[in-house]
Amino acid sequence: MSDVNRPGETIVGSGPAPAAEPERTRTITIINRGRFDAYLTSHFPIARASAALEFPREGLEGARLHVPAGASVRIPVGEPVSVELMWD
Repeated sequence: MSDVNRPGETIVGSGPAPAAEPERTRTITIINRGRFDAYLTSHFPIARASAALEFPREGLEGARLHVPAGASVRIPVGEPVSVELMWD
């Protein structure tokens, strides 16, 4: 094995990649007033969420869930769920 890197070579670290720290965060409570469970994903803009989801929408432009990439949060019908939001 040589100490020279080859073009396109991937050099793997010893642990998980650190997540970027968000500019700011905020916790809100969401209640699903729809007929079916709802799922919010990590990269979906919260301000565009279904009208069946009841939460204070003012000031949430650019916010998304503060969960790992690809993750989602289930919002059952009629149950309040607290979620943390983040702005990049």
